[in-house]
Amino acid sequence: SLGGTFSVACTSQTICALRESKVELMCSYSHIDTTTVFWFSPKQKAKWRNEEHPEDLALDSDYAGRVSYTETTRSSSTLTITDLRERDSGEYHLMLFTNTGEKYHSSTAVNLTVTDLQVRVAPAYGLQKGLTCSTSCTLTSIPERYYWYKNGQYTNKFTEGNRVHYLSSSDEGSYSCSVHGFNDILSPPVCECVFSKTCWSVTYTDRRVCSVEGSSVELPCTYSYPIDEKVEHTFWYYVRPNEDPQDLSQEEQFTGRVEYVGDEEKNCTLRIRELRKSDSGEYRFRFSTSTERGKFSGKPGVIVNVTDLQVKVSPTPRSEGQTVTLGCSTICTLPNNPTYIWYKNRQPVTNKPTKHNKLYLELAEGEGGLQYSCALGGNTIL
Repeated sequence: SLGGTFSVACTSQTICALRESKVELMCSYSHIDTTTVFWFSPKQKAKWRNEEHPEDLALDSDYAGRVSYTETTRSSSTLTITDLRERDSGEYHLMLFTNTGEKYHSSTAVNLTVTDLQVRVAPAYGLQKGLTCSTSCTLTSIPERYYWYKNGQYTNKFTEGNRVHYLSSSDEGSYSCSVHGFNDILSPPVCECVFSKTCWSVTYTDRRVCSVEGSSVELPCTYSYPIDEKVEHTFWYYVRPNEDPQDLSQEEQFTGRVEYVGDEEKNCTLRIRELRKSDSGEYRFRFSTSTERGKFSGKPGVIVNVTDLQVKVSPTPRSEGQTVTLGCSTICTLPNNPTYIWYKNRQPVTNKPTKHNKLYLELAEGEGGLQYSCALGGNTIL
């Protein structure tokens, strides 16, 4: 039965966090003898079986591989979300189950806003141009310092607060910024060419890619260079510490599985087929031109995660006596809302309610949860 709402105290009720970073939402409660706790977000209710009955965020495919409950005790719970994206913005609530089978949800929510870093061109000051680094909301961990990168390399320069980073005519290049404490998260690059039309740059459409083992993936990419240069060589490479870049197509691990679908002008898209778990890692595009200075790598690159599919069971207590929820789970969040197919003993399940990546079973059937497997629509991998 639904016991109603209860009040909780949350460490911060409003949080502004950086895209790709990690956030911890912590709330405490008392006077309720809990057996199970989970978090939910009302913005996800279209993915619930019944919009009146919140479902566990840990089973939601939009958060796959990015959500964990750390330090859940009898009086508090912490929700950790990693690799934040803008669509994570919204309210987050707690749901508690008591040992008598009642459930309560918190009336207090933590409101999360996820922002990107943006490089903006500041008004010119004499002959100088300037750049600022900004966010759409004030970061909860207020940064005191922004670091500047030119062509993917740290420039040893920083600005305090919202001060302007000034450029001179010799400073042409592709600029990104980062925030103190999050130095591995760079803003999308801005090609700031002070006196000419184009500069050296590589732009990846996606900084992180999640794909299922055995499938194919494309890494969309564009590049630019000064107009008087001529491109002579292009290749992608897999980043290995302390090793020189090596053309993917020459690597034994990728033989016959990689295809450069870009060109020698602007498009640098890569396709990888028959993905293996060992393909997980960072990929970068590199090109060279006819001049001595003309070697350029797009840094940081694209992080690829290759996942299999696993069945997870919601921790809803048995005493609730309604249904057991199985989730088709991945270690990272897949794009484009894929369709899911459920199997029992390798036969398609057609007579049980499903929604998105979830299968709902009556309690007695739930004992055989291990007999169930799942696949993506259009993909026969179980």
